[in-house]
Amino acid sequence: MLSKVNTMTLVEEARYFADSSQSGAASTSRTSVNIDGHYVVVSNRGTGWVTKVAASLGDCVDKNGNGMIETSQNKDDILPWGTDECVLWSTQVNTPFSGGAGPRATAWAPGTYNPQTCKYEDQNVWIGWLKGPGQAVMGRLDGETGTIEAQVDLPGWPLTADGVNGYAPYGAAADAQGYIWTTAVFSGLAYRIDPVTLEVKVWNSPDGDNHYGMTVDGKGRAWFANYGGTHGSISMFDPLTETWAVVPGAGNSLYRGIAVDPNGNVWVANNGGTNPCGVMQVSADTLTVVKFHTFPQCGTPVGVSIDVDDKVWMVDYNGWAYKIDPDTYEQTLVPIANVHYTYSDMTGTDRDSRVISMS
Repeated sequence: MLSKVNTMTLVEEARYFADSSQSGAASTSRTSVNIDGHYVVVSNRGTGWVTKVAASLGDCVDKNGNGMIETSQNKDDILPWGTDECVLWSTQVNTPFSGGAGPRATAWAPGTYNPQTCKYEDQNVWIGWLKGPGQAVMGRLDGETGTIEAQVDLPGWPLTADGVNGYAPYGAAADAQGYIWTTAVFSGLAYRIDPVTLEVKVWNSPDGDNHYGMTVDGKGRAWFANYGGTHGSISMFDPLTETWAVVPGAGNSLYRGIAVDPNGNVWVANNGGTNPCGVMQVSADTLTVVKFHTFPQCGTPVGVSIDVDDKVWMVDYNGWAYKIDPDTYEQTLVPIANVHYTYSDMTGTDRDSRVISMS
């Protein structure tokens, strides 16, 4: 199930079924909001479906022609599958044959900016899944229709987490040049796809990385949250110099979701290890620890994202989120019932500002 929360009012405005199963079988796992904040896609690792939802009524479609948009009005108003007119399309990318085969890595590509219309056009969605044991692909979906346009094989895919089948690409992000990045969980691998030629480049950290969450910053550098392993720290890869770095002093922890704000701060959710439950803040410019943030109510922090006002959102698996002011460090608890599991870019802006999470 998908929840829509207004990042300004902190009200949960709607809930949607994420696929036709209308149940926990979908196992919703990743979200991504497009560059102008109008749409979100959610990947369902349990059933193999990817679903697109409009954030505002103006982008929904009057499918039954009755002159009004029928959609969820609040957290308790969940319409049956196929009747919510803000749910725009759903595409099955695979039939999961193992616990790790279903779609996980999820990212919108920015498309092309048209200065005449002041809009981004030809936006695509990139999704990662397994087409067979140890056979990982990143698929390019048409953002408008959900049609699978291309599949890119990822060479040398490891059998991490599941020694028989491996796991699907775990995280994904598009950088400022439009390159698509992804990684294999519990490995030091980083993959970059050219969206035009579909050429794949692969790098492997020499530092014993154990990647979990990932993101990219404004300089095109890839950042990784490491879940224990050799160093359990936060690492960075610069494709211009093809060099890796590990943030010193970040501890050996169980880092998960990760995001970079416009002011050069890297925010990383942590579930334990040498650091307690909370969020680590790192300077992207100096690769140094700024502060470790703890919370009065903390269970299992997973996703981290930055909203349109540059506020930091940390989603806790146990049924709530925190909105954090990066200047004052003020924390606001936002209760959102049920279990939340997301690592991708869950925030975006349109005429209103909203954060998207899963339950």
